[in-house]
Amino acid sequence: MNLQADTVETLHATSFGRLIHKTFRPAVHLVRRIARPGIPPHLRRTRLTCNGQQIAVLHRRTFADFSAIDQCFRDRQYDLPNGTHGAFLRDVYDQILASGRQPLIVDCGSNIGASVLWFSTRYPKAHILAIEPAPDNFELLRRNCAHLDADLRQAGIAAEDGFAHLADPGEGTLAYRTIPTADEAEVSLLSLSTLLASKPSTAYVPFLLKLDIEGAEKTLFDGDCSVVDQFPLIVMEPHDWLLPGQLTSHGFLRFHTAACRELVVNHENIASIACHAISGDQAH
Repeated sequence: MNLQADTVETLHATSFGRLIHKTFRPAVHLVRRIARPGIPPHLRRTRLTCNGQQIAVLHRRTFADFSAIDQCFRDRQYDLPNGTHGAFLRDVYDQILASGRQPLIVDCGSNIGASVLWFSTRYPKAHILAIEPAPDNFELLRRNCAHLDADLRQAGIAAEDGFAHLADPGEGTLAYRTIPTADEAEVSLLSLSTLLASKPSTAYVPFLLKLDIEGAEKTLFDGDCSVVDQFPLIVMEPHDWLLPGQLTSHGFLRFHTAACRELVVNHENIASIACHAISGDQAH
């Protein structure tokens, strides 16, 4: 945990600590305004080097935002796959570019944009379609990724277009969930088919689908999964640990097995790879 976020969490654990934080916060904010004009005092800009490129991430001074940044840039959770699988996917990436089109990355659950920035440095010639339903996260996503070749959508992902309520289970801004509803609500849900229809095949080729959607993957793989299977690489964080007894990963695993794809694991994420061109004795 970041020291600053850790200190705030510790202070907020007691009434006396909350009083101290409330008393000194105006003075701290004043110092921040003087030191960093143009950046609101509750925000911070962290500069990093990623895949040989200098980037900056604007974020809140919270455990959730520090965690999102650490997962991408310190733990490198999306740095997968490597080895033979990685070489295969690099060839796919290069072949798409050689065809005169762009590899398409669809990042579902983009949060504040740390993962989008990561993918933009790993695959700099790709076009990224970033999906994030929470307004507070989306505002930071917009500011962090305004300079990228990225299409940002404030919406949730689902098997079919629709609407949802945004639920905050009290676990921080990394854990917002979309709860589908039959009535028009504050969050639009977009299907993968709808998203891909907005990206013509004459210009884009599906390459990477990233899913970190807090359990919404449970129904995403219901029905026809041919659109999902267009992506050679699918990276997903499963949430069975978060929602025990709900079998949130069951649909994904059923799809993965039926499509004869291969599995690679890195930290919290699993990668499903359509690598039929790799012989079994080469893959590892």
